[in-house]
Amino acid sequence: MERMELEKTLPIEGNKVLIMGNWSYKNMGDELILLWTIRLLQKQWKEVVVSAYDVKRLKSFFSQFTDLKPITYLHEFPKWIRSFFRYFFTKIRRELKVYRSVDSVIIWWGEILTEESPNSYRYWLVWLLPFFPKLDKINVYLMWGIQIPEKKFNIWLFDYLLSKVKAIYARDNESVEALTEYWYKNAQFFLDTSWFAYSWWRIKREIEHSKVALINLNKNWEKFFDDLVLQCESLLSNGYTIKYVPVSKGNNRVYNDLYYKEVLEKRLMTKFEVLDWEESFSSFVQEVKNADIVVTARLHLFLVASFLWVETKVYPYQMKILKMKKIIQEFFEE
Repeated sequence: MERMELEKTLPIEGNKVLIMGNWSYKNMGDELILLWTIRLLQKQWKEVVVSAYDVKRLKSFFSQFTDLKPITYLHEFPKWIRSFFRYFFTKIRRELKVYRSVDSVIIWWGEILTEESPNSYRYWLVWLLPFFPKLDKINVYLMWGIQIPEKKFNIWLFDYLLSKVKAIYARDNESVEALTEYWYKNAQFFLDTSWFAYSWWRIKREIEHSKVALINLNKNWEKFFDDLVLQCESLLSNGYTIKYVPVSKGNNRVYNDLYYKEVLEKRLMTKFEVLDWEESFSSFVQEVKNADIVVTARLHLFLVASFLWVETKVYPYQMKILKMKKIIQEFFEE
């Protein structure tokens, strides 16, 4: 594999750029993509503004990456009624001035627009509310997985959103082709920026035969539970030490992978050590490199293991897993 040049730039116009999306929900993939998106922009001497659910936690995580230049953090714009009242009846509402001062807006998430995620086409339009009525004067960009909707209402929302978007950077070729065939012509492929988040190629394996397996389970992967149990039983019977990686550590079952660690432990009647990525990301990366196999459905644990050339078994619970698996296979064959 030839290493992709880190000097590749992300074409974003304007000097002050706001990045909006589901960041700081304690999801490793989100943090990695945000990390290098910021670095790409700062290499272009952009002033970066980040909208976050939990500003304090995100600042804490990024404090270990000392090369980052100063970032302006904003509380994310409310999406529901309760958060609306918390936002507009506190001092946080003053941040709207900063929202309206930016030149460009990047709206990002994993599969940003897909009917696999209910209401996503409506959801992202809410993020643009702070910029009305001057929306046409701001450069709006979408990033990552996009699927053409089939429901009539979603098609209407999708067409309206596309009419306001300057460019789309998709992390898979299927999205680019689908958008071009639909009617939107300014879509380009751009590799998932988690690849640029860390110097993966510099990490050397410290232990040749560690017999360590890393596993992960999440709400979307419940249908593969019995398959994972069989996989773990096979690994344990062959002398492997199994460590559990909570890729996402949110507050509910959908985003809290640690819940499924407990479920799996009860089924197998054993305990797993937790391999955490948040406190020291460099230590986490080294342990992934030292592992013999990674078993996961979480996209970015699959990607990190792939970047480190660690054997990976992935359970594709969503289309994004299949699409990115194809991209990685093509990428490593270069």
